[in-house]
Amino acid sequence: MDLPVKAWKTDNVSDMELTEGAGTRWFANGPEQFCWADWPDEEEAVLFHQGSGDTLMLNPLGEYLLKRLQQEQLTHQQLSAAAADYFHIDNDAGLTESIVTSLRTFRSLGLVVSDTL
Repeated sequence: MDLPVKAWKTDNVSDMELTEGAGTRWFANGPEQFCWADWPDEEEAVLFHQGSGDTLMLNPLGEYLLKRLQQEQLTHQQLSAAAADYFHIDNDAGLTESIVTSLRTFRSLGLVVSDTL
């Protein structure tokens, strides 16, 4: 699965589990500052974050993750299971790694935070 925005690649999920812990819950940082735009015939969505002034083009996974984290705090395992159900795909190591990498990217952009910070 493609990453939601350009990001670095991790070698494996265990890096995140060691630094954040398997039970770490993630949530949107300033969800009221998220302004979304999408178009009927386009796969990508555009997010403007009022707090940072950044505009991002996101693939469906990135859009799904951020919108879920605007609603509730979830672990990366919960996000992986929910995304697999939503997209009707396998909840495998590849999906989990994409989600972990996405969370790290979103954290570096100030879009998400975890309850361990």
